[in-house]
Amino acid sequence: MKHNGFNKVWHIEGGIIEYARKAREQGLPVRFIGKNFVFDERMGERISDEIIAHCHQCGAPCDSHTNCKNDGCHLLFIQCPVCAEKYKGCCSEICCEESALPPEEQRRRRAGRENGNKIFNKSRGRLNTTLGIPDPTE
Repeated sequence: MKHNGFNKVWHIEGGIIEYARKAREQGLPVRFIGKNFVFDERMGERISDEIIAHCHQCGAPCDSHTNCKNDGCHLLFIQCPVCAEKYKGCCSEICCEESALPPEEQRRRRAGRENGNKIFNKSRGRLNTTLGIPDPTE
């Protein structure tokens, strides 16, 4: 956050989830909005009902993280239920097509491939429109 120009940034002892629990316990307002990402199988813990993120594929309000179902990708991204069905849990049509191939063909294609051909650029936070997926920020 500091690299985005915020000067007053501190760590919260116990993390966001503990902060929200203690605030509610003491009858104080919880100022964290949305879902807190967590680094385990839950992938997120809802703190408030507001949804402040968007599906990386269509731009619909959504805050559900998932990993691409293509074993050669496993990109962590936000996907709404509509796109999850449309892309069968994959991050792109290319990954969807590849994940539908027989397992041996998938392994053959992955052999020697670097895991860098992602369609989601985390540094810019947008999808690669050259693959025909709309950029929800435009």
